[in-house]
Amino acid sequence: MAIASTGAGVPPFSTGREKVVTVLVSIGQESTAPGAEEEMRSLVSSAGGEVAASLSQHRPSPDPATFVGSGKVEEIRRAAAAAGAATLVFDHNLTPGQVSRLEEATGCKVIDRTELIMTIFADHARTAEAKLQIELAQLRYALPRLSGMWHHLSRLGGGIGTRGPGETQLEVDRRRARKRIAALEDRMKRIEERRVLRDERRRDIYRVVLTGYTNVGKSTLMNALCGAGVHVEDRLFATLDTTTRKLGDFPGGTVVLSDTVGFIDRLPEQLVASFRSTLAVVREADLLLLVGDLSSPWRLEQMESVRSTLDGLGAGSIPRITVWNKADLAGETPVEGLAVSALGGIGIDSLVRIIREARDSVLEWFDLRMESPGGAAVNWLFENCSVRSRTVLGGSTRIVAGAYRGRDAVRARMERESFPWHLEAIDGPPSGAMAETSGASDG
Repeated sequence: MAIASTGAGVPPFSTGREKVVTVLVSIGQESTAPGAEEEMRSLVSSAGGEVAASLSQHRPSPDPATFVGSGKVEEIRRAAAAAGAATLVFDHNLTPGQVSRLEEATGCKVIDRTELIMTIFADHARTAEAKLQIELAQLRYALPRLSGMWHHLSRLGGGIGTRGPGETQLEVDRRRARKRIAALEDRMKRIEERRVLRDERRRDIYRVVLTGYTNVGKSTLMNALCGAGVHVEDRLFATLDTTTRKLGDFPGGTVVLSDTVGFIDRLPEQLVASFRSTLAVVREADLLLLVGDLSSPWRLEQMESVRSTLDGLGAGSIPRITVWNKADLAGETPVEGLAVSALGGIGIDSLVRIIREARDSVLEWFDLRMESPGGAAVNWLFENCSVRSRTVLGGSTRIVAGAYRGRDAVRARMERESFPWHLEAIDGPPSGAMAETSGASDG
């Protein structure tokens, strides 16, 4: 396994489209997941390879020596030779010993699922934070496996942590890896602390987050909703960093939309742990848009994988809307959720309306009466609340509105004023559009 100190990653395949043989194995009572072979092809392609052949196997349990058994190893060797492939990619995690024996028996380089996905993440990392996170994930994955590796962590920095008396090379590698992990964890902790402080200043913002399986069009959907200019590419894990943009013109406070890393079935736990800071935007969302690919034959299985991942992140209780993208490529209507086409503009207005309704559903509504209010107070209400009606009679002004972060924020603002006012809580907004009336007082 290649480990890069910059987090940039080392491609598992040589320059050009290297031919690869994929091996999919189901164990015990499990069956090969629907779409698993196509997903492996996409993963290999994203890493720079080309699938020349694909083999599958069902076993009651993994073979301790080679994972697939000697008979299957020979079949794999012959398939690789016939296809002219020099690399094998397994859709399971392997032990270092299994990798070594498979490479010796087949004469091919062997890569397991976690190493492949991590390499793709490393290749797509653009920001300093993403590079730190992927390097941390790679090191956490490698540390317990060092005893079975034949090469060492030479890329972690020459001359740092030189060998002490009586240390073996393995002990040196472990010590250097642990030291680097500790340094990365400390840097990520500081990044997390800065993010928490930043979010505290933005607590009045309603946060909508796009989440879903990788390569279902989340970034394209964000561009359709916000005109954000987010990088869009038709490959897995094209987005690793969180992008946040203001969403439309929502009266009464700011609504933002965030696009974050896509999920995949059996996402390596080291990646989930290392990308905790990036994924925090999911846990802290006010509303999740679960985006799926309506044209995919395996959309239901992919969506279930996303829901399971969200539960594991502690985001299972956050309100959510299921959004099926690529409706223009699908021949059917979803049983549940909203069908849209980010490229074709289908359903985008309906999605914005649903988001608006979701935001309005959490507002705390109030009826505020003010005597000769100043312009600053009225302007603040219009900027920070969803105002549904304003009635002006003589010197009195009555405003019915909803406050996103609660009525207490409105009371705190009004207490700074010297004019008389009275705020009464109400159950919900008046029906109809925003109304504004004025007239002379009866007095």
